[in-house]
Amino acid sequence: MSEHHRIVVVGGGTGGITVAARLCRALDEPDVAIIEPSATHYYQPLWTLVGGGAVSREASARPEADLIPDGATWIQAEVSELLPDEDAVQLADGRTIGYDHLVLAPGLTLRWDAVEGLEGHLGRDGICSNYAYDQCERTWETISAFEGGTALFTMPAPPIKCAGAPQKIMYLADDAFRKAGVRDRSEVIYASATPGIFAVPEYAATLNRVIERRGIETRYQHALTAIRPDEREAVFTDGDGDEVVIGYEMIHVTPPQVPPEFVARSPLAGAG
Repeated sequence: MSEHHRIVVVGGGTGGITVAARLCRALDEPDVAIIEPSATHYYQPLWTLVGGGAVSREASARPEADLIPDGATWIQAEVSELLPDEDAVQLADGRTIGYDHLVLAPGLTLRWDAVEGLEGHLGRDGICSNYAYDQCERTWETISAFEGGTALFTMPAPPIKCAGAPQKIMYLADDAFRKAGVRDRSEVIYASATPGIFAVPEYAATLNRVIERRGIETRYQHALTAIRPDEREAVFTDGDGDEVVIGYEMIHVTPPQVPPEFVARSPLAGAG
């Protein structure tokens, strides 16, 4: 065992940092290690406001070292394997980190490649997404350049980072279209792989009223599978397994998301 800590937190994003900070404050003698390879911390919830033109993307980035809580140890490395039977984590550099308690907060992996035709066209051809630091400002460029027609916003099946984010940028875009005077010649469509607007009934009731008030069309159980950039068409598979094609002038894509590979192949992962 290369080293051992009472508590090991895998992931130094907002979730991991927050948990580590609370533990360091709560424990008299904290021995908390955060395993995070990135030198830059991105506050990803802010990317919605970047895509909505409210803030710059730089406002979401800070040095990771500045956010490590007092009392915590930062292990700047990648995790390659979880070893729960050994109460240990294997790192990509060969080290093994032991623990008494493990907190997993590694986030999700974005599968841009799961949407055929998307790679190489993101950020142009009317295609945008808030789900990457290098793309969120282009969302606002795409919204600002929209002159009418169909604005399409997609939502994949879970798991997903912030299930509300695909809707938030849609509402901001709808507001921008109204201010620009193009909403009356536009169709806003929310195409979601899920069966409804939101999984929590209390929130869903309110959001359905928002959708109705704004005149937004919904297509549920529509999973985005491909984009045809030259034709400006999005291809979906609906709940019956049939192919549905929707044309667009702009499309905001929320990519499919999966657990990191080291989680998916570990004994901690559930079936499927």
